[in-house]
Amino acid sequence: MSIIKKEFVRRILQEESQRMEKNQLIQMRRLLNFHTNELVQGRELKVTQQDTMDGALSFRHKAYQRFLDLKKKPLIKRGQRIKRRNFPIHNRYVFGHYFSIANRLMVDFTNKVADGIKRDLEQK
Repeated sequence: MSIIKKEFVRRILQEESQRMEKNQLIQMRRLLNFHTNELVQGRELKVTQQDTMDGALSFRHKAYQRFLDLKKKPLIKRGQRIKRRNFPIHNRYVFGHYFSIANRLMVDFTNKVADGIKRDLEQK
């Protein structure tokens, strides 16, 4: 049963990483003007798993991507405030998918899912 649970965790993390990468890319393309595509090409989502049931989803990206998401103080130029815009391309997706992963790991493991994974593993 532990092999089935381990495979379940791996599948959930893999699905959510693909979903996060796709959703974030759509938002990045909508909000940002790319010149070099360095932000997109510098992203890496990787699922790793040890011998225990724990899995880890690691997300590597350019540090600049994180700073684009931060709120900025207004710039004062010639006595007037110039409002600077932030681009919500990081926190919204990282924390949104974090809660989605936690919810799916708590709720989605049913006997039907376990039987399906067991059949898939037997076929390999």
